[in-house]
Amino acid sequence: NLIAALGLVAALAVVIGKEREKQTVQAKRKEQMLMDYPGLIMKFTLLVQAGMTVRKAFQKISLDYGRKRKRNPRPAYEEIRIVCYEMESGVSESEAYRRFGERCGQAKYKTFATLLIQNLQKGSRQMADMLERESTEAWEERKRKARVLGEAAATKLLVPMIMMLIVVMAIVMIPAF
Repeated sequence: NLIAALGLVAALAVVIGKEREKQTVQAKRKEQMLMDYPGLIMKFTLLVQAGMTVRKAFQKISLDYGRKRKRNPRPAYEEIRIVCYEMESGVSESEAYRRFGERCGQAKYKTFATLLIQNLQKGSRQMADMLERESTEAWEERKRKARVLGEAAATKLLVPMIMMLIVVMAIVMIPAF
């Protein structure tokens, strides 16, 4: 009975460990997608303002990423590659963009996908302005996030600094006694 109970506990621990690992991977993916968003939207805005169509801009970003992919895989760019594959295989552009927003699962990406779908339906009169605004907001958000992460790092370093201060005080005070 004891061996069976230990086996059950070990199996439960493995299942919990796998689930935790899956959550960690998902959190890392989400964080990486949020960090990639400003650069992605800036690239896309630049290509659209240069005169490319939305579809060609996606293909260009996908092609550029395909060359660098081996060194550093990025989830946001992988999703763009999937959008390009879907469009090449016959899925309509609006459906591909909608799926892109859903697969990314982030509010920012869903907003971007909605912007692209609206561009297809209503025309691209103010598309460049809206992309420019979105790009600026994304960079401002990234700056705020970097500032918060910097403050968190400073807070984490506070405890080791206090411990070092205590050691230095001890080195100075012990010979004085």
